[in-house]
Amino acid sequence: MEKRTVIYQEGNTLRTQIVSVPTKDEEILTLPKAEPKSQPQEQPRRLNWARLAMFAFMMTLTLAFAFMCFSFLSLNASVTASRSNIYRLENQLAQLRAENQMTENRMEAQVNLAEVYEIATEQLGMVYPDSNAQVNYSEQLREYVRQYEDIPGK
Repeated sequence: MEKRTVIYQEGNTLRTQIVSVPTKDEEILTLPKAEPKSQPQEQPRRLNWARLAMFAFMMTLTLAFAFMCFSFLSLNASVTASRSNIYRLENQLAQLRAENQMTENRMEAQVNLAEVYEIATEQLGMVYPDSNAQVNYSEQLREYVRQYEDIPGK
């Protein structure tokens, strides 16, 4: 067998290959040449109802998912805003309680209870009530007593 260099084209590239060429006495084997594949003829597309139904179903699911995501994000923003508002109001309440406590302490420091008792008993003639001065009664019609209503007798 004799060796030869063969140049051939593969795609857009030229390639070289060393091949053995049989002499006249040797048998030549040939491979069948591959026939180029013919382009299949394009058939007209038919409307596939199953694919159309699946597409509609997937689009519905996608829209529902997008709506749920949007709802979740808006609800999350609302909860965050509410928490922020609650935190601000709690801080304001704590500040008001501290101010009230300071005012109450300042007022208690200015009032002398012994002096108040002395003025009430000596100058105004007030005394603690006796057990006979207290009148207890029960109102059965209502659970509360009106301020300007007549006090019922015994």
